[in-house]
Formats: sequence, structure tokens, C-alpha cells
Amino acid sequence: MSRRGHRFCLVSLGCPKNTVDSEGLLGAMSLAGFRFMPDPAAADVCIVNTCGFLDAARREAAAVLEELASLRARRERPLLVAAGCLVERVGGAPELAGFLEAADACVGFADYPRLPDLCRQWLNGVDAKPRRTPGFAGRTLPRSYLEFLNRPRMRIGSPASACLKLGEGCSNNCSYCSIPLIRGRRVSRSMTAIVREARQLVDAGARELNLIAQDTTAYGMDIDGTPRLGALLTRLLQLPDPVWFRLLYTHPRHLTEDVLRIMASDPRICPYIDLPLQHVSSRMLKAMGRGVDRRRVEQVLGWVRRHVPEAAIRTTFIVGHPGEGEREFNELLAFVQAGHFDHMGVFVWSPEPGTVSARMNGRVPPAVAEKRRDRLMQAQTKVSQARLRARKGSITRLLLERRDKTGWRGRTPWQAPDVDGVTRLARAAPTLQAGDIVPVILTGNGRYDCRARPVEE
Repeated sequence: MSRRGHRFCLVSLGCPKNTVDSEGLLGAMSLAGFRFMPDPAAADVCIVNTCGFLDAARREAAAVLEELASLRARRERPLLVAAGCLVERVGGAPELAGFLEAADACVGFADYPRLPDLCRQWLNGVDAKPRRTPGFAGRTLPRSYLEFLNRPRMRIGSPASACLKLGEGCSNNCSYCSIPLIRGRRVSRSMTAIVREARQLVDAGARELNLIAQDTTAYGMDIDGTPRLGALLTRLLQLPDPVWFRLLYTHPRHLTEDVLRIMASDPRICPYIDLPLQHVSSRMLKAMGRGVDRRRVEQVLGWVRRHVPEAAIRTTFIVGHPGEGEREFNELLAFVQAGHFDHMGVFVWSPEPGTVSARMNGRVPPAVAEKRRDRLMQAQTKVSQARLRARKGSITRLLLERRDKTGWRGRTPWQAPDVDGVTRLARAAPTLQAGDIVPVILTGNGRYDCRARPVEE
């Protein structure tokens, strides 16, 4: 087969941060002459960019690898390459190696820039036994990976919406979290590189840029010890219209009032805050290593309501963390019932190897934790429904993403991609195109989605 004739497939698992890596891998392979094939059975090499954050994600990755490996019952290929978080997780926790048994080779973050050359060598018969990397506990990702982030990406998903990664790794060291073991300490990209990529994404048609990192509000702290997110937002707002920005993965410890003032001052920044709190009990927040207490949580929520009163707030909570009793859970439940949030996700704690929480006493029985999750979600559903009903009749902006038989499907400033539902627009003008941002009147809602009509009707 010719050097330019190799075909590849890529399966992307996990969070938006992993999706950005997958887009980078797609770009690197394509620029190196590999041809992308959506059908794994037609590929010479199949890359699975894995998630290793939780046990459920590891099981999903193993299942995908095993399914793809079954294709070889009919022919010699595809060569199966595991990449990403699970590879690094196994490097620091060898007891998890069984999740990668189906892979022919494993590639960690440091080797992302070399992936096309490695695949070509493996396809030509060079030893492809699985390679292990040591993980990044207590270290930072290598410069080669940071340089990889600055290379051209091949976009996945809606062309109107893109993720913009501000940095990698995390130095918060929450007791339940394995991210520092997988991605290492926090390291921020240069402001120049971020703004350059933002301009490239807008030039390519993106109309929504979702700012992401393990902790976006800690951007720049590894450079000079102070948060620089506000300065970055000011730079990004110099980009030409039409584009809006969405702030995801913030932290109550690092969110500052200047960021909220900037959000309030420019409609191009969506009045939306993704603020994972994980708990509100001061006792549990301390056990989780969050670096905040309930008073700080209430202070930050007060800032949001003071500076951006129309903002939608999304949060996540963890139930069943060691030491969570009925008193702590009821405190959390009452806080949710008070109606602070527009959107919410709830996770049941799981013992992650190598984390502080996994060594703690006072574990909550899984059945109890699952009931707590369900009760919390039921409480939030009532709150979310009330908030959606309150928006009926209001005028808002809608980013159009996809057209179907009944009209357009899009999202408002208070609907983040994939997690907050969509808004359906009927009887829209035939001249509209994906990526347009149009004014609409909200006419109703379902459980999560909304309905709208054009303002001019």
C-alpha cells in the first residue's frame, strides 16, 4: 500500500476536552496523508481516544475496543490503537490494565504529535505491543502535547459551535478526583495561542466558542499566581461579530467578580455559568478538598445574581462521598429545592484508585447513594421546569444548528451543547442558515427542550 493510502478511523469517548484532543488527532492524521473512514471495517488503523475518569467510562472504552477487535475475525486489520486518558490512567494504576487488553498499541499524550508516524511503523510490521506510560501524578504534561494543541484540528459535530481549550491539567487536588493523576498539574496555554485559535475557528464558521479547561477560572495562575481569565475574555472580545462565548468548568474558589462584570458588560458572553459545586455542606466540602465552604458558595452565587441577574447557572453535585450522612445530604437537598440552579447533574461517588477519598472511612452504601441521587434530581426537575415556564413569552437569541422536517433546532445563550436541551424553531424564513443567530420568542417547553417562533411573526 502506498504511503498516502493508509485509511484510519477514530472513535472519540468522554468529555468536550477529550473531543478537542480527538479533533487534533484527526487533523494530524489527515495532514500526514491518512484518509479518514467513518466505517471502522474499512480502515487500516482504528484509534480510540478513551476516557478513564470513572469506572463506567473505563468499561465503555473496553467494550468499544473489544467490539472493534472483533472485526479482525474477518480480516487482519484494523490495527487497534488506544489513546488518551485511560492509557495514562493505566500507567499510574497498573491494576486497571485489563481494560486495554484488546488494544494492539497504546499512545499517551506525549506521543500525540508522533501518532501518524507510529501508526505507519506499526502498519509496516514494527512491533506494536501495547506501550505503557507512567501517568502524570505530580507532574505537568510535556511540551510536545501543548504544542500539539496549537496544530490544526479537524472539527467534530456542529460547525457552528466549537470548544476552545485554555489549558490542561489541574492543581486543585480534590480528594475524589483522578484528573491530576491522568493529566498532571495545571498548565495554561499562552493567551496569544488561544486568541489565534479562536480567530481560526471563527474564520472556519464557528459562531459559539465554549471556553473549557479542567478549571477555566484558574487560567493563568500557573504563570504568575493570579487568575487571568478576565484579561483573556477582554482579548477574545476583540474578535469580530457574529460570535458568542460560553464559560464552562468554572470553580467557586477561583471565580472572580471581574469576570462577572465583563460578562455583564458584553452580550457576546453568554449569561451562563457552569459552576460545579459538588456539595454545599462545609463539612463535606472540606472532606472533598474543594478549598471552599458553604459561605463561599453562597458568596459566589450572590455575585452571579448581582452582576448577571439573568444568568443561567449549571452545577454538578456528588452524593455518597465518604462521610456524607443524612444531615449533610438533607442540607444539600434543601439547597437545591431553594431554586438556585437552572441545570444540574448528579454523580454517585465511586472509589478511584490513587485518590484520597478512596482511602477514607465512612463509605455510603451504593443503594443509599443512588436513592440520594434520584431524590436530588427529582427536586431539581421541579426547579428547572419552573424556570423554563418563566421564560415563556420572552425574547432571546437562538443559535441555529440543524434543520429538519419541522424547522430548526438550536440553542439559546442559557443552553450549553449536549447537556441543557435544545430549542426548536418552527416557521422560520427559508433563507436562514446553520450558524445564524436570530431573535426568537419562546412559546413553550417540554421537560428539557423549548419551543420558539420568529420575532417578526
